[in-house]
Amino acid sequence: MKSLSLLGSTGSIGVQTLDVVKKIEDIKVKALVAYHASQKLLNQVREFKPEIVVTFEKPSEEWLKSLPSSSRYVHGEEGIKEAVEIGDIIMNAISGVAGIKPAYLTLKKGKTLLASNKEAVVCLGKIIKENRNRVIPVDSEHNALFQLLSNVKREEVRKIWLTASGGPFYNKPYESFKNASVSEALNHPRWNMGKKITIDSATLFNKGIEMIEAMYLFDFPIDMIDVVIHPQSLVHGIVELKDNSFLMHLSPTDMKIPIMYALTYPERREFPFYRLSLFEMGNLTFLEVDKERFKSIDICREVGRKGGAYIPALLGADEEAVALFLEGKISLPSVADIVERILEKVDFKDPETVDDMLNIIDWARREVRHIFSLSGIR
Repeated sequence: MKSLSLLGSTGSIGVQTLDVVKKIEDIKVKALVAYHASQKLLNQVREFKPEIVVTFEKPSEEWLKSLPSSSRYVHGEEGIKEAVEIGDIIMNAISGVAGIKPAYLTLKKGKTLLASNKEAVVCLGKIIKENRNRVIPVDSEHNALFQLLSNVKREEVRKIWLTASGGPFYNKPYESFKNASVSEALNHPRWNMGKKITIDSATLFNKGIEMIEAMYLFDFPIDMIDVVIHPQSLVHGIVELKDNSFLMHLSPTDMKIPIMYALTYPERREFPFYRLSLFEMGNLTFLEVDKERFKSIDICREVGRKGGAYIPALLGADEEAVALFLEGKISLPSVADIVERILEKVDFKDPETVDDMLNIIDWARREVRHIFSLSGIR
């Protein structure tokens, strides 16, 4: 019986993780963690009866009284520490930079990290590399590569390919990309995700950051990692071998598949939901990324080469630039322009602690707002 601590239980990955856990008899939910003390979390607690419940928002007395007697409430960072302590496997589905410290704590405690938080993987790159045998990627692309690379020798690999849907604008005139409204950019053709990651998908910053993730997760140089547009989102990862063979991982567009693999690893279990036949999947298309439109790929590749302070600066700059776009203050291409300008200003020594990384992220956010206030970038 595995014990699971689920960090970020009310988000998309958290909810789907619990959907999978319902179908698996030998996994026990020991801790549920969320930011808000919401009715959604309360319903999860009543159903799964974890030992501890954690929120960062202070709950009301009424909310606390509604908890089942078998579940104990712990607040904030102390709660995260306890959640990591009592779980065998820790699903880090917390979104954004808030997921960095929990991932760090998980690895320092010697626990198995089910990694669904991009920011944690790229900021904790050195620690991730040192603990690769205890890190199981959950994102569909890295989970696919995790499976593929386990079947080949490192010296046989020529290149690793991350697939990208291309978002809403990869095949439209540049003017559509340049003049995209917020609602148009949020209209992802394949995935239903949060606003930040959906905009990152429209600019391909998500793929650029995933390249840096892959560099640390699999310990390959970033120049061996690239991105290909695959609009059908059925092939999630490709390993190109030296003999000109291509190994591909193909599955339906459903996050429950990589979540289940991560939860039950090293076993491969029967998928307890629907089945999609090979003949229903249709044609597969692979297209080259337009690097002029999607400057994010080259920006992130350069950040991967430099490492150090450039990684948290990239995260903070992208997060705040996306926020400006969502507020209707800048155009979609300006996200990359702003990130470039922030990276040019980086002159920090390499961060040594998690707090150092968080401070650089905060600096980059402030600099984005400062640049915008001075220049009025559109």
